[in-house]
Amino acid sequence: MIGLLVVIAIMAVLYALTYESLKGITSGTTEDGVGVQANKGRLQDMFTLQQLAQGATIAGLGGQGFVRPSDLTDELEDDTTANVYALLLARGVVTPEMLVSPMDYADVRIFDGPTRGGRDVPWNDAFEADLEGVSNVSYAHLVLHGDRAKHWSGRSLDSTMPLFSSRGPRDGEQSVDSMTCDPNTGRWAGHVAYADGHVSLIQDAENARRRGRDGIDHFFRMDDEDRHADAILGFTWGFDSEGPILQWD
Repeated sequence: MIGLLVVIAIMAVLYALTYESLKGITSGTTEDGVGVQANKGRLQDMFTLQQLAQGATIAGLGGQGFVRPSDLTDELEDDTTANVYALLLARGVVTPEMLVSPMDYADVRIFDGPTRGGRDVPWNDAFEADLEGVSNVSYAHLVLHGDRAKHWSGRSLDSTMPLFSSRGPRDGEQSVDSMTCDPNTGRWAGHVAYADGHVSLIQDAENARRRGRDGIDHFFRMDDEDRHADAILGFTWGFDSEGPILQWD
């Protein structure tokens, strides 16, 4: 009986701590900059991005690296957003339901096909990531091109390098015209998952940045056109002779 009472007391303390922690998470900001209490959609974003980042970290620590499509096909042009997430589904890192955010205002639908492909392409290439049509995923990821792609392995554990995030506005410019921003206030708020596995809430698109080698490095626009070593989070629709073709809604 004493042991049972002790267990109940410990559970009560843990519940209180968890409740206070969740209560402190904000889902965005009002026009005057005041934090807004968390909602279910924002929490789902946080947990999904956390699972994606931790999957990359665990794979990297295991020595295999976080596999990218081009690792399996030897074609760098295969590192598109559709293929990246289709491969994650085929590997069981996430489920189709997890990849659709309830905070998304774009036309994003849960993928309803089989996740695995054939012998030549181990993922289902019917998965869509087209912001001009229908997409099966809401979340941005690190553009796999140039020097920045080495962070995808998960081995760097760089606490400043983002791997995944809530999708952001073009060039980081907040506007009611962007489906990544609040349709009433035009403000952006979202979570960013980093290469060391941690996830942070960012309540303003201008603050989605880090201090890079050559100065401030914004997450939603390219700041390094030469070495391609900057962090850029978005959708890669395809590739041409100059590199990735990014897509914004």
